[in-house]
Amino acid sequence: MDTVDAERDYERSAAPGRAALAAGRYEEAARLLGAAVNLRPDRAAAHVELADALRGLGRAAMARRAYARALAVDPSCAAAVAGLDGMDRGRQERENFRVGQRLASQRHIGHWTVLEVRRGGFGVVYVVRSSDNGARKVLKTYDTRLLWSDEDRARFEREALTWVRLRPHRHVAPAEHVEWIEGLPCVVTEYAEGGDLAGLLAAGALPPARALRFARHLCDGLRHGHDQLGLVHRDVKPANCLLTGDGTLRVTDFGLARAFDSADADLPGLGELPAAAQALYTTVAGTPRYMAPEQYAPGAVLDTRADVYAFGVVLFQMVTGVLPPAGVPAGAYAGRTAGWRTRRTPLHRLIRACTEADRENRPPDFAAVRELLDGVYRKALGRPAPAPPETPRLTAEEYVSRAVGLIHLGRCEEALGEVEDGLRTAGREGDGDVVLGKLWQVRGMALGRLGRAGEAVAAYDHAVGLNPREPSAWLNRGNQFLAQRRHEDALECYDRALEIRPDIGNVWGVKADALADLERFEEAEEAASRAVELRPRDPNMLVIRALLRGRQYRHAEALVDLDRALAVAPRSAVALANKGNTLLLLSRPAEAFDVLLRAAELEPDDPSTSCNLTLAAYRLERYEEAREYCEKALCLYGATAELLVHKGLIHARLHGHDEDELACYESAVAAAEDDDVWRATAWGRKGAALAALERPEEALACYDEGLEILPDTSWLRDGRQAVLERLGRTDD
Repeated sequence: MDTVDAERDYERSAAPGRAALAAGRYEEAARLLGAAVNLRPDRAAAHVELADALRGLGRAAMARRAYARALAVDPSCAAAVAGLDGMDRGRQERENFRVGQRLASQRHIGHWTVLEVRRGGFGVVYVVRSSDNGARKVLKTYDTRLLWSDEDRARFEREALTWVRLRPHRHVAPAEHVEWIEGLPCVVTEYAEGGDLAGLLAAGALPPARALRFARHLCDGLRHGHDQLGLVHRDVKPANCLLTGDGTLRVTDFGLARAFDSADADLPGLGELPAAAQALYTTVAGTPRYMAPEQYAPGAVLDTRADVYAFGVVLFQMVTGVLPPAGVPAGAYAGRTAGWRTRRTPLHRLIRACTEADRENRPPDFAAVRELLDGVYRKALGRPAPAPPETPRLTAEEYVSRAVGLIHLGRCEEALGEVEDGLRTAGREGDGDVVLGKLWQVRGMALGRLGRAGEAVAAYDHAVGLNPREPSAWLNRGNQFLAQRRHEDALECYDRALEIRPDIGNVWGVKADALADLERFEEAEEAASRAVELRPRDPNMLVIRALLRGRQYRHAEALVDLDRALAVAPRSAVALANKGNTLLLLSRPAEAFDVLLRAAELEPDDPSTSCNLTLAAYRLERYEEAREYCEKALCLYGATAELLVHKGLIHARLHGHDEDELACYESAVAAAEDDDVWRATAWGRKGAALAALERPEEALACYDEGLEILPDTSWLRDGRQAVLERLGRTDD
């Protein structure tokens, strides 16, 4: 179908769809506008109109995806931005980072400052500056205006991992590492001084020599990703072709197209859309005008030839300055375009071959594309094409970055392998103590996470011996000691780090943790407040101070800090769990129950959350739910005295006092061997149950056992007095 026909048919669906939307007939509007989107997926306005109809149907998740698809087509689409910003946010959503915002970094002692924000489709790109050395970097993560599930986050990490594993290449922009920043997983990449190919093409076609040079770079970069790891990029386009200061093209975003893709075919709202539009919003990753036809097919398994197609479209755009409409192969479009209609040059044949609608007719891989491209180069420029660049060796610093990224993704054994390779490289290349110290420090991080504490300490000792002026080495060494409950050793390490850099907020935070464990609360409060002052938007620092204040029974102040943490990271399971516990301590069980349910959604197997849900449900007299949460907590935690006491209390509410209740308390007494509070509590609860069963002599013995452990407990004394009165021993 040519452009004129597509436009005519588009308007035939879109016009009545707009009318239905204006009249509030949202189901009809969604059906008609869905058909229109299928005809012109390259038009941002089509996606926006469909999103408006889906919002009218209450299909928020699908509406967000439609707005995001509009931004994938046109990142500057104001209507899509306004639509997303105007939607009612879910309770676990949060805002994107803002220009000027300071972001805490896990990898570096300092912070990132956001210089620029670029949105596009499902992802966001942040240009940032490091406070350590002023270097610019790029952070890539997902757009928080969309609804992202934990499965989406896991997919993002998996796909980012494939990019981290990709070995360096002259024409691939490396993923330096992956780190969590304020609760968001971010891929850290180089900053392209020369901008990107999309910016260059905004001025029109390139001279043939320059276009063919960039085509070689793009071909070689994609070939490297395909050959080394079998990666299908899925979103090859000029915006993903970065340019260095010397004019070298480097492919970026390997794997991220698949990370931003949703394979959920059961999203609400699909029933109102035509099948083709459903496919567009459920299985498609990429930018419509560069996408191969097979990318529109639901559930299609893509291979290298999808990227070959996009390469052909980019090459056509470079040499003509024109971008074909979505769904029209570049070669076929060129055959009907003035100036190309009668041309059958090697370049035309290459573009036509790469953009065949049937992938079986395209070159099978980028080795074949390179061979064809070399022939075009010779014909056009009269000289042989330069050979593909050799893959360079990794430097020791690059091994450090790769290992850190793997640790953040939970691949610690793999990280140790990278460290070993890095140490061999450093020895061979004669790298200095600074780089060697980093490698030993990263080794300690991996060993610590693997539970190999002694080896981790030895690695940190080696690191600080090589470079005693590196504060992060002292910090990580201290963290290892803290995990081993060696508080004084940990504090010594933290103080050494702060002597070097007193402005490191997370060192103040972990120092506060160590001081609190030693009940040095005044010093801990000072350290925690200093941490929050230095990193006011770091939820971890706010949670540390909240926990410290909770230990001192300052629950109202703790709640303020937890709310601040959740304002930054609404899906922080640790902040939600601690807020729920704090609300319980403030005798606000209904609010606590709601917050704890959200924590359980994020961390369903956290035993403390199940325990607190038990207590909240019990206080709300929701005893069946309390029983279920108690049983789950017992499975996760084991038979603790606290849970066994709760189990007995719940059983009494559901079934009355009986031998099963008494058995719970007897088990609790045995489980509380080293816990005086819960052992006394279990004796007292058993006494109360026996009294209710008209067995006062046995009840009195239980109260006596409890008071022997905690003689000043008023409720035990009150219970004992009531039993004595029942026995007629009023003088006692």
